Amino acid sequence: MSALALLLTAKILLSLPLIATFGFANNSRLNNLTGQWGQDPLIYRLYAVALAALVVGYLAALFVALDLQIPWGMMWVGLVSNAGAFVMIMTWSLNPRVRRAAWPFGAIAAGLALALLFPDQAAAPLLG
Repeated sequence: MSALALLLTAKILLSLPLIATFGFANNSRLNNLTGQWGQDPLIYRLYAVALAALVVGYLAALFVALDLQIPWGMMWVGLVSNAGAFVMIMTWSLNPRVRRAAWPFGAIAAGLALALLFPDQAAAPLLG
Protein backbone atom coordinates (compact mmCIF):
# COMPACT_ATOMS: atom_id res chain seq x y z
CA MET A 1 0.00 0.00 0.00
CA SER A 2 1.26 3.46 -0.86
CA ALA A 3 1.14 6.59 1.29
CA LEU A 4 -1.48 7.97 -1.08
CA ALA A 5 -3.66 4.86 -0.69
CA LEU A 6 -3.31 5.15 3.09
CA LEU A 7 -4.32 8.83 2.97
CA LEU A 8 -7.36 8.08 0.80
CA THR A 9 -8.37 5.25 3.12
CA ALA A 10 -8.14 7.58 6.12
CA LYS A 11 -10.24 10.20 4.33
CA ILE A 12 -12.91 7.64 3.46
CA LEU A 13 -13.03 6.32 7.02
CA LEU A 14 -13.21 9.83 8.49
CA SER A 15 -16.02 10.77 6.11
CA LEU A 16 -18.35 7.86 6.88
CA PRO A 17 -19.32 9.02 10.40
CA LEU A 18 -19.89 12.54 9.06
CA ILE A 19 -22.23 11.19 6.38
CA ALA A 20 -24.17 9.23 8.99
CA THR A 21 -24.35 12.17 11.38
CA PHE A 22 -25.34 14.84 8.87
CA GLY A 23 -27.63 12.47 7.03
CA PHE A 24 -29.58 11.07 9.96
CA ALA A 25 -29.11 12.97 13.24
CA ASN A 26 -31.96 15.14 14.44
CA ASN A 27 -31.86 18.87 13.85
CA SER A 28 -31.19 19.89 17.45
CA ARG A 29 -28.17 17.55 17.62
CA LEU A 30 -26.84 18.96 14.35
CA ASN A 31 -27.35 22.54 15.52
CA ASN A 32 -25.48 21.70 18.73
CA LEU A 33 -22.60 20.07 16.83
CA THR A 34 -22.17 22.90 14.35
CA GLY A 35 -23.05 25.89 16.49
CA GLN A 36 -25.77 26.82 14.00
CA TRP A 37 -29.43 27.48 14.75
CA GLY A 38 -31.38 26.47 11.67
CA GLN A 39 -34.94 25.17 11.87
CA ASP A 40 -34.70 22.92 8.81
CA PRO A 41 -32.15 20.07 8.52
CA LEU A 42 -32.13 20.24 4.71
CA ILE A 43 -28.72 21.91 4.46
CA TYR A 44 -27.23 19.21 6.69
CA ARG A 45 -28.80 16.48 4.57
CA LEU A 46 -27.43 18.08 1.39
CA TYR A 47 -23.98 18.19 2.98
CA ALA A 48 -24.26 14.46 3.71
CA VAL A 49 -25.12 13.80 0.05
CA ALA A 50 -22.14 15.92 -1.09
CA LEU A 51 -19.87 13.99 1.26
CA ALA A 52 -21.22 10.69 -0.05
CA ALA A 53 -20.46 11.81 -3.61
CA LEU A 54 -16.91 12.69 -2.58
CA VAL A 55 -16.50 9.29 -0.93
CA VAL A 56 -17.48 7.61 -4.20
CA GLY A 57 -14.70 9.60 -5.87
CA TYR A 58 -12.24 8.75 -3.11
CA LEU A 59 -13.10 5.05 -3.46
CA ALA A 60 -12.42 5.18 -7.19
CA ALA A 61 -9.16 7.02 -6.51
CA LEU A 62 -8.23 4.42 -3.89
CA PHE A 63 -8.49 1.62 -6.45
CA VAL A 64 -6.22 3.61 -8.79
CA ALA A 65 -3.76 4.27 -5.96
CA LEU A 66 -3.74 0.58 -5.00
CA ASP A 67 -2.47 -0.08 -8.54
CA LEU A 68 0.40 2.31 -7.66
CA GLN A 69 -0.89 4.95 -10.04
CA ILE A 70 -1.87 8.57 -9.46
CA PRO A 71 -5.57 9.55 -9.45
CA TRP A 72 -4.80 13.14 -10.49
CA GLY A 73 -8.35 14.41 -10.86
CA MET A 74 -9.60 13.21 -7.51
CA MET A 75 -6.48 14.47 -5.79
CA TRP A 76 -7.25 17.98 -7.05
CA VAL A 77 -10.91 17.62 -6.04
CA GLY A 78 -9.86 16.46 -2.58
CA LEU A 79 -7.38 19.30 -2.19
CA VAL A 80 -9.97 21.93 -3.07
CA SER A 81 -12.63 20.29 -0.90
CA ASN A 82 -10.50 19.76 2.20
CA ALA A 83 -8.47 22.96 2.00
CA GLY A 84 -11.66 24.89 1.31
CA ALA A 85 -13.43 23.36 4.30
CA PHE A 86 -10.44 24.09 6.53
CA VAL A 87 -10.10 27.71 5.39
CA MET A 88 -13.83 28.44 5.59
CA ILE A 89 -14.20 26.97 9.07
CA MET A 90 -11.09 28.68 10.40
CA THR A 91 -12.13 31.98 8.83
CA TRP A 92 -15.81 32.08 9.70
CA SER A 93 -16.49 29.87 12.71
CA LEU A 94 -16.23 31.34 16.17
CA ASN A 95 -17.05 28.01 17.81
CA PRO A 96 -13.83 26.54 19.28
CA ARG A 97 -15.12 22.96 18.98
CA VAL A 98 -15.92 23.42 15.29
CA ARG A 99 -12.54 25.05 14.70
CA ARG A 100 -10.78 22.06 16.30
CA ALA A 101 -12.81 19.73 14.10
CA ALA A 102 -11.43 21.54 11.04
CA TRP A 103 -7.88 20.32 11.58
CA PRO A 104 -8.40 16.86 10.01
CA PHE A 105 -9.55 18.64 6.83
CA GLY A 106 -6.35 20.68 6.91
CA ALA A 107 -4.21 17.58 7.46
CA ILE A 108 -5.84 15.74 4.54
CA ALA A 109 -5.36 18.82 2.34
CA ALA A 110 -1.69 19.02 3.33
CA GLY A 111 -1.23 15.32 2.55
CA LEU A 112 -2.88 15.72 -0.85
CA ALA A 113 -0.77 18.79 -1.61
CA LEU A 114 2.38 16.81 -0.79
CA ALA A 115 1.17 13.93 -2.97
CA LEU A 116 0.59 16.34 -5.85
CA LEU A 117 4.07 17.82 -5.39
CA PHE A 118 5.78 14.44 -4.98
CA PRO A 119 3.63 11.95 -6.91
CA ASP A 120 6.30 9.29 -7.36
CA GLN A 121 6.92 9.11 -3.63
CA ALA A 122 3.18 9.18 -2.85
CA ALA A 123 2.48 6.25 -5.18
CA ALA A 124 5.44 4.13 -4.10
CA PRO A 125 4.73 1.15 -1.83
CA LEU A 126 5.41 1.89 1.82
CA LEU A 127 6.88 -1.55 2.52
CA GLY A 128 9.10 -3.35 0.09
